[in-house]
Amino acid sequence: MKLLKLYAALLFIALVTQVGFAQQSGKVYTVGAMNEMGKNNFQTQVWLDTLPDKSHLFGIGPYDRMKGEIMVFNGKPFYASALEKGKSVVGQSWDIRSPFFVYANVSEWEAFELSGDITALEDIQNKVATIAQKNGYDTKEPFPFKIIGSFDSLTTHIVTPRSADVEGYREDFKQQVFLFNNSSGSLLGFYSEKHQGIFTSSKSYIHVHYLSSDQTFMGHLDKINTAVKALTLFLPVRPKSYKTGFRVNDTDFSKGRLGNIQKVELNDLAKLHGHLCDGLVVGHLALQEALLILYPDGIIDRTNTRIVSKPSPCLTDAAVYLTGGRYQYNSFYISEDFDGLFTVQRIDNGKTVVVRMNQGVKPESINLLGTKAIKGELNSCELEGLKAMEDDFSEKLLRTDPKTIFTVAELTDFEWNPLLKNDFVKTDILNKDARKCSQ
Repeated sequence: MKLLKLYAALLFIALVTQVGFAQQSGKVYTVGAMNEMGKNNFQTQVWLDTLPDKSHLFGIGPYDRMKGEIMVFNGKPFYASALEKGKSVVGQSWDIRSPFFVYANVSEWEAFELSGDITALEDIQNKVATIAQKNGYDTKEPFPFKIIGSFDSLTTHIVTPRSADVEGYREDFKQQVFLFNNSSGSLLGFYSEKHQGIFTSSKSYIHVHYLSSDQTFMGHLDKINTAVKALTLFLPVRPKSYKTGFRVNDTDFSKGRLGNIQKVELNDLAKLHGHLCDGLVVGHLALQEALLILYPDGIIDRTNTRIVSKPSPCLTDAAVYLTGGRYQYNSFYISEDFDGLFTVQRIDNGKTVVVRMNQGVKPESINLLGTKAIKGELNSCELEGLKAMEDDFSEKLLRTDPKTIFTVAELTDFEWNPLLKNDFVKTDILNKDARKCSQ
C-alpha cells in the first residue's frame, strides 16, 4: 500500500507540474471527473496529502472508492462514511484519497448579504451567480463559495461503495440519506458553467457539501428549504490586478502631423501576435516599465523610439508593435548580445534603458518544458500541460506589481549597432501540427 501510495503521489505531482499548480487565491483546480468514475471502477485519482499547499485549502469530492464524502474546509480535511444503516462517522486526516476532487486555496473571503428564501439548490445557484455578477466576478470561470449560518431544513447524503471488493459494500445501496431541521453550519460549494459532469452534475452549475457547526456531520447537499435571515454568502476576495496598456502618440495620417494619441492594450498586441501567452505578457509589462522611464508623462512617442529585442517571437512582436520600431527605418533590430529583454532608446535625447526580468520570477519548470517543446520532445498532452502552466504564469504576472517583476536600468554607453540577422527560429510555430490531447 505504501508503494502504491507513493506511486500515485508521484503521478499526481507530475500532473500538477503539467497543469501549472500555482496556488492563486480562489482559482479552481480539478483532478479526475465525476462522469469518468464508473468507467474505471471508481479508482482514486489523488491522495490529499500530496496537495502542495493546504493552509487555506477548500475542496470537495467522494471519499476513497465511494466510501463516503470529503470536504476540506480552511485547511481542515474531513471525511465522512455511512457504512452502517442510520449511522454516519466523521474523521479528520490528510491520508485520504478521492476518485475526483475539486479544490481552491482561498486566504481571504468577502461577505455578501443574501435575500429571499431558498427552497431548492437552484436558488443557491441563482443567488450566487447574481451576486457574483453584480460584484464584478466572472461567472464564466469556476469559483468556490461558502454559505454560513442557520438552516431550517436540509437533506443530505453520504455515498456508499458501488463495488463488491470495497469495504462496506451493500448490493443495490448507493447512498444513505440524512435529514436536518434547525441546524447550523457551513455549505461549501463550487460554481461552474463549464464543468458539468466534471465536478457538477449534468443539470447543475454547483456542487455543495454541508458541514455541521459541531463538525459531527458532513455530507453532500441534496435539498434545502430555509429563510436566509441568518445566512451569509462568502466569495473569494478578487486578486488585485494592475493596469496594462499604453498611451501612444502617432501621426494622424500617412503624411500627417504628430498628435494622434490613442490607447494600446494587451489584447491589441495579442491580435497582432496571434494569441495571448506568457511571453507576450512579459514583453508588454516589461516595455510598460521601460517606456515610462523614457516618457514620464505617460505618452509614448512611437516616432521617437527605437529598440533592441531578444529574438523570442513574443518579445519581438511586443517590441515592434508597442514602440513602432522597424528594421527598415533603423529603429529596431534583434540581438542576443545583451543582458536583458529589451534595450530601448529615446531618439531625441539619446536616453537609453535596459529592462530585465528579475531572477526567480519565471518558474524554471516552464523553461525546462519549453526547451523540450522546441526540440519536439513533448507529446500532445504534455504540450497542453505546458500551455496551462504558461497561462497560470500569465495570470500571476498580471496580478503582480510590475516593479517587483522587472528592473529597469539606464545605459550611458549604449551604441546603436543594427546588424541584420534573419536565421532565428520562430519557436511558436514548431508544434503547429501536433495532435490534440486525447486523454
